[in-house]
Amino acid sequence: MARVIADHPPQELAAELSGLLRVDWRTVWPGVPDGEAERAEWCAAFGWEPLWLQSGLWVRTPQGGRLHLASAPGPGRPVTRASYTVWKATTAAESEGEAVLAVALDRYAAHLDRLAAALGAPGRWGDAEERGPESSAPYRTAQWKYANPLAPVIVLDLDHRAGGYAGGATISLAFHGPADPNPDPGPGWLL
Repeated sequence: MARVIADHPPQELAAELSGLLRVDWRTVWPGVPDGEAERAEWCAAFGWEPLWLQSGLWVRTPQGGRLHLASAPGPGRPVTRASYTVWKATTAAESEGEAVLAVALDRYAAHLDRLAAALGAPGRWGDAEERGPESSAPYRTAQWKYANPLAPVIVLDLDHRAGGYAGGATISLAFHGPADPNPDPGPGWLL
């Protein structure tokens, strides 16, 4: 039986996006402070509540969402991306894979419409069939990239796992930083 782990409606995503667009990303990319007190103060400047450290820092946003600030292991490493899980479902039965994908595609379309209304048409988008069979992940992707090199590359992805084993689907919104060598299969934008 399929299990829904996260299901944020488009209006919730719009609220998270609005908050994330106000973040001064130039102060996020250099990295999360090491000390607990410094980290709490740093998070408070963005309205975030620190949750736990795991491959970066997990925070609670002012809108109540969970955001993962990913970085390479070790103190003082740059933040490479901030990601928010919009929708996620898993299934233990291979036979449910197509049903999960159908729901994921519907949710993805609704979220993409909401993002396009706020950000304009994505500059790069497509699906696995257009990119070829060797590139099945992400299954769907939309990307917004700006001229400012410190501005995040914003990506909405749908990853789908299937094909002979149990799987599921995940829709995520990510803000990729300048230290992320591969925000989407394509050229990186290292400084």
